[in-house]
Amino acid sequence: GEQELTLIYYPDRSMNPLTCADFTNRTLFSLLYQGLFTVSRDYETQPMLCRNYRLSADMKTYTFYLEEASFGDGTPVTAADVTATLLAAKDSPYYSGRFLHISAVEAGADGSVVIRTDTPMENLPILLDIPILKAAEVQADYPMGSGPYVLDNAGGTPLLRRRTDWWCSAKVTA
Repeated sequence: GEQELTLIYYPDRSMNPLTCADFTNRTLFSLLYQGLFTVSRDYETQPMLCRNYRLSADMKTYTFYLEEASFGDGTPVTAADVTATLLAAKDSPYYSGRFLHISAVEAGADGSVVIRTDTPMENLPILLDIPILKAAEVQADYPMGSGPYVLDNAGGTPLLRRRTDWWCSAKVTA
């Protein structure tokens, strides 16, 4: 059945996870956005938008293969979206520190995402829980996400609408 729950957020402030500094709005981000990985409460990395990945022998090149995921508007999450988001995150005050040793982020010809580092980084995935946005919306105040909910303002009153077409097989919990 339906449940109604009131959540506080500031509609006049950004909902862009790359630029938003408002902690109240940030509390909603895990419902709206997903990263390549998620980090469990035990600080273990778990794939989310990443189906699997390859690590080079020198531990300086990661190749990430994406799930067949979609954004809230039904468009697929692509390597171009991941690449654009990570490059924007590299310049964001919130995530820039994670990119200290990342020398390149690029979309592979096979739809993968390739990240190169200047030093071996065995644990790079734990830094990649950065919310992925549509490439065209990395600077938008209200970018579309691939999470289990969409912020819907169509009726004049903002509400979180659960996606019935959510791509992930994980159980949706509020």
